[in-house]
Amino acid sequence: MSAPHPSPRLVSLRPDVVAEPLIDRWYAWSHLLSPATAARNIARRHLPIMTSYLKAPAVHRRSARTPALAGGPFMDLDGDRSADVEELIGTTRRRAARLLALDAAVDALQDLLADADPRMPLEQLYPQVPEPLKGYVELVYDLRGNASFRLIEALLYRSDYAAPDGQSLALSPLRADRRPFVLSTPRLDADDRTVLPVAFDHPGLDVMFSTTRSPRPFGEIAEALELGPDTAAALAPFFTPADASAAAPPREPVGAPRLRYLGHACVLAENAHGCLLVDPLLPPEFPGAGPRLADGDLPDRIDHVLITHGHQDHLVLETLLRLRHRIGTIVVPRSDAGSLQDPSPRLALEAAGFPRVIELGELQETETPVGRITAVPFFGEHGDLAISAKTAWLLEAGGRTVLFAADTATVDPDAYAHVRRAVGRVDVLFLGMECEGAPLTWLYGPLFTPEPDREVAARRRLNGNDDRGAAALAEAMGCGRAYVYAMGHEPWVWYLTTTTFDEAAVPVRAAERFVAACRARGIEARRLHGSCDLPW
Repeated sequence: MSAPHPSPRLVSLRPDVVAEPLIDRWYAWSHLLSPATAARNIARRHLPIMTSYLKAPAVHRRSARTPALAGGPFMDLDGDRSADVEELIGTTRRRAARLLALDAAVDALQDLLADADPRMPLEQLYPQVPEPLKGYVELVYDLRGNASFRLIEALLYRSDYAAPDGQSLALSPLRADRRPFVLSTPRLDADDRTVLPVAFDHPGLDVMFSTTRSPRPFGEIAEALELGPDTAAALAPFFTPADASAAAPPREPVGAPRLRYLGHACVLAENAHGCLLVDPLLPPEFPGAGPRLADGDLPDRIDHVLITHGHQDHLVLETLLRLRHRIGTIVVPRSDAGSLQDPSPRLALEAAGFPRVIELGELQETETPVGRITAVPFFGEHGDLAISAKTAWLLEAGGRTVLFAADTATVDPDAYAHVRRAVGRVDVLFLGMECEGAPLTWLYGPLFTPEPDREVAARRRLNGNDDRGAAALAEAMGCGRAYVYAMGHEPWVWYLTTTTFDEAAVPVRAAERFVAACRARGIEARRLHGSCDLPW
């Protein structure tokens, strides 16, 4: 009788490995998923930054590491990577040629519509729509006779413009919380980085990420990802033998309802019936990292994920892909405006392989195992642009209500008097107070034709509440507890926001004044930082 073959050794993804989703080697966020906004960002952000780098690599490196210039259009790369950047420019121009043509067509269409005679029907202009946009736009007048267009975004996602051939996943070990800022620095090849040429919707990614809790033989992982021998060999060091990993202690059943703050805008709400996660952004784990709640503190199954809006620090594809195999349903704000500045989160996530995404309009509700969720109007923070894909989420469970208001700004206090009449009093309020936000063009500049000048951009900022606006919101909603969050001050959020904690900074001082004012009125209040458990 022959001896039995030994079972293949089980492995799990190392906890210190980050897996960054990339498009043309740039960090993937919502505006790179939607074809029209991707076209604008590639043409008007990525290519100009890379071209500028070739002219002065040392200036870019120095500027990227100057605190006062953090978040600017400077590539943060070690040494002179001019040859690699030049190669990436060429690769991008070839791979994204269709999108670059789409970008030029948007400008041409806007020029055409600028000369439209409001006395004439727009039907006569359809033959003049630039070829890359034919069939993908509806020409419209507003009620003052200004001509514009509506993108048929769902059709763009079914076209060659949405081809996933530029998508990949870059794995590398994390040794510190600080990573290069995602909007200014592509992820080039590095000795400790392996790039998997797989699309975001590839089911093999779920197999790979599931090994953090359910180890598998490495051969199964490589096969699921459809990797060749060389890529599989490069991927192998990112896994560790399962018997070398400390077993995670069993998670205690949830008795009393509880809220767990995981940093920035990420909050886990759970009770005996289930759990939901708001704006998931998991802090990384690596040797020497400070104490934090992380992936290991989440339940095996996440019934619902709630996304407040599509900014890169709230809709974090990197975290969502890690959790996809554990998520039941993602709930997003509704957007079907078809405007460049307001892409649909639902279409983006569906294209990235998430099987169940639902959207809610303002004051629409859905039931979850945890409780009822209502979409509450979200005002401000988007530079006065017409954007509907943003919402605050109201959770009602066990006779208590929690409002996750994210970056809502109280631009009109009367609005929240109406909200209060519609949804009732709120027991617990989470609100952001980044009251000195980035200029309008920081996120939205590539979408404009032409881009607003520096003075206009500086006036129309992406501001959240200051202490007066926060107090007005808390008073209008009648809250008994208020938590300031979503400030971007945790060190592991820097690569998405470039904000750091400074007790003398205007937003921090405003938050402290708000907390003091709440306490003076008998409202429990606290500025959150790091991660912690909170009473429901």
